[in-house]
Amino acid sequence: VIISGIILVWLVYADQGIEPKPDLFSEETPLILVDGKVPPKLSNLPAHLQFIDEKTCMQCHTTERKMNFGSGPVIAKKMPHEFRENCASCHILEK
Repeated sequence: VIISGIILVWLVYADQGIEPKPDLFSEETPLILVDGKVPPKLSNLPAHLQFIDEKTCMQCHTTERKMNFGSGPVIAKKMPHEFRENCASCHILEK
């Protein structure tokens, strides 16, 4: 009787359709909104591949300027908001 009860409980539990947890980082987007907008993701440029510090970000994004990393010209846009620490907490690298 006890074994039958255990098997019955196991069958009911197994039939619940428990799915594995989804990969929370597969579609990673920041939870922070700036002026009601999701911050843009960082393009796949050499300078974006590793966050160093805010000063490094500001070297390109204090003013709008043209740059060339060998694959053609790109425009580093001026940061449209006030300075905030830890740029990578809002802006993440595109996959």
